[in-house]
Amino acid sequence: MWGWRIKQLTVFTVLAVGLGTSYSTAFDLDAVERLRSKPICADCDLSGASMTGRYLPGAILTNANLTGADLKEANINGADLSGANLSGAELSGASLNYANLSGANLSNANLSKASLSGANLSNASLSGALLTGASLRGARLAQARLSGANLEGANLHLVLNLDAALLVDAKLCNTTMPDGLIDNRGC
Repeated sequence: MWGWRIKQLTVFTVLAVGLGTSYSTAFDLDAVERLRSKPICADCDLSGASMTGRYLPGAILTNANLTGADLKEANINGADLSGANLSGAELSGASLNYANLSGANLSNANLSKASLSGANLSNASLSGALLTGASLRGARLAQARLSGANLEGANLHLVLNLDAALLVDAKLCNTTMPDGLIDNRGC
């Protein structure tokens, strides 16, 4: 009798935990699916969503919540991510060429080996972001906050307005600066 009750309790507990974890994902599953056919999702919640390798060039994701989202190796070229929250997002190897990331929050995001050539990062927060080996060639960084960011091996050649960006405690090592010279002061 007790053995059956213990099994019943165990099954109930496993179901409760399993159901509980399914509700712990905050993103809107319908929004993720809509992106497949129509890449417009302004103000939507995609926090924690897994979109590795997704093809989303020109997507409109203004003010979207992409906190902790997995966009590793995604193609987001020319997308509008202005005002989006990408804090803690996984964007390593992603292609964000000519994307509009003005005012976006990329704090603590992993952008290692990402391509951000020609991207607009004006007023964006990249505090604590990992940008090792990233290409920001020709990007706009006016008023961008890069405090504590790791720019080791990053390419900042022809970056616009780097002098107006906040680079406090940023790691510069083997970093190609806007003038084409290598900066090793943080090695």
